[in-house]
Amino acid sequence: MIYAIVPVVVALTCIWLGRRLLTAVVLFAYLAIEGFLKLLSNYNPIVHVGMDLVVLVVALVWVLDAVATRSARLPDLPWVKLIALYAGWIVLQLLNPYSPGIVPALASFKAHLTMIPLYFIGAALVRSREDVVRLFAALAAIALVPYATALIQYALGPASVLDLSPRYWQNISFYHEWRPFGTSAVPGGESVLAFLVVPLALVLVVTPGISAGLRGLALVSIALAAGTFVVSGVRQMMLGCVLALATMGALAASRGRRGLLIGAMFVLLIGAGAYVAVQAFLEPISTENVRRDPRSPQIWRERDVTQRMLSLAQTGTYLEARRGAWNAITYRLTRYPFGAGLGRTGAGAGAFRAQLTSTPQGARLQQEVGWSDNFFADELVEAGIPGLAILTTLLVGLLVGAARLARRARDPLITSASAAIAGLFFTYLVISWGSQPLLANPTLAFFWFLAGVLAALRRIEATGDVEPVLPVPVEQAALAR
Repeated sequence: MIYAIVPVVVALTCIWLGRRLLTAVVLFAYLAIEGFLKLLSNYNPIVHVGMDLVVLVVALVWVLDAVATRSARLPDLPWVKLIALYAGWIVLQLLNPYSPGIVPALASFKAHLTMIPLYFIGAALVRSREDVVRLFAALAAIALVPYATALIQYALGPASVLDLSPRYWQNISFYHEWRPFGTSAVPGGESVLAFLVVPLALVLVVTPGISAGLRGLALVSIALAAGTFVVSGVRQMMLGCVLALATMGALAASRGRRGLLIGAMFVLLIGAGAYVAVQAFLEPISTENVRRDPRSPQIWRERDVTQRMLSLAQTGTYLEARRGAWNAITYRLTRYPFGAGLGRTGAGAGAFRAQLTSTPQGARLQQEVGWSDNFFADELVEAGIPGLAILTTLLVGLLVGAARLARRARDPLITSASAAIAGLFFTYLVISWGSQPLLANPTLAFFWFLAGVLAALRRIEATGDVEPVLPVPVEQAALAR
C-alpha cells in the first residue's frame, strides 16, 4: 500500500540529513502522525513498525559509518553499561522456557529494544544550548497539528473519523463518549503527546533570552494542548502533566527561582480557560453533530467527554481506579520471577493471540498473566525481576540525575530543561502504576530520546561557557545548524 512508503521515505530522509538536529525533528514529526497512518493502512506491517524501522535504519547507518571511519566504540555517556545489560537480558529471554515462540518474542523487541538507539541519537544531535531551544521549539510546533486535528474532530463529531476507515469504529466502539483521535491510533490519544510536550514548551516561556516569536509559539502550543486534554478525556495524562509541572516548579523553588514556578501556575490557569472555552464554543457543536450521526450509540448522545473531567473532583476516582494492581504484581513476582516469555503483553499479545494460546500451557499462561494496566506487572511477565529491576533503576537514576542537574546548573536554560525532564520522568514513575509508559510509543520514544538530551545537557553544562541564551529567530527555530 501507498502508506508503507511513508516510513521508508522518512528513513531515507533521515539518512540524507545525517547528524543534524533536523533528523530528530523529522523522527518526531513522523511519530506524531504514525497512529493516523496505522489506522488508514489497517495496520500495514511496515507502517505498524514504521518508527522502529526508521530508528533502527538511522542507528545502523551511523554504526556502519563509525566502523568505516574506524571510530566505532561505545560513547562516553552515563548508563551505557546498564543499558547494554538490559538489552542483553531481553535477548536472553528468547531462551525462556515459557516463550510462546520466536516470532512473538522477536516482535516484542518493539516494546523493549528498538527505541534504545534514540538515547544515543539524542545525545549526539544536541550539541549546544541553541540546539535545545531549536529542538523544544520544533516539538512544540509539531504538536500543533495533532492538537488542532483533535479539537476539529471533536467539534465535527464521529463523521470526521468514521468515514476514513472502519478501524476507527473498531477502536472506539467500546468507549462511553465520543472522543477524537487526532493523528493517534486511539481515542483521546493526543493527550499523551500533550503531556509530553507541554513541560518542554514551558521551558521556552520561562527561560530568559528566548525570542518573543518562540515564546508565542510555545504559548499557543500550551493553550491548544490544554484544550486537547479537555476533549480527550484521558484523566491520567492530564494529571500527569500537572504533576510534571509541579515537579518543575518545586525544583525551581528549591533554588529560589520563581520564574518556572510562576510559569507552571500560569499553565494551570490556561488549562482552566481552555475548559471554559471548550464548554462554551466546541461542546454545543460537538453535541449536535453526535446527535445527528446515525452511527452514534445512545450513550454518546447522553454523555460528553468533557463531563469526564468533572470526576476528578470525586474521591472514588482515585480510590477505585486500577484496583488489583498489587495482587497482579505479587502473583507474577512469585510465580514467574524470570518472566513468562516475551510477547505475552501489549499490542503483540493481540497480534499473536492464536500462537500464544496454541498449546494448553500457553493458554493457561496467557489467562494468568495477560495484559494489565500496570507497567510493573507487565514488565515482570516480559523480563522478570532482573529486567524490571534494571529498567526501574534506569528510570530512577535518570530522574535523580535530571533533578540534580536542575538544582546545580548555572545556565538558566539547562536548569529549566533538566527540570522539565525530571518532571516527566517522575511522572513516568508515578503513572507506571496505572499504565505502561516504558512499553509503548510515544512515551517510550520520548523517554529514551530525552535521556540522551539529558546526557547532552550534562556535557554542555560541564564544558560550555555560561552565557544567556541568544534569541533564535522564529524562521530558524526548527532548523539544525
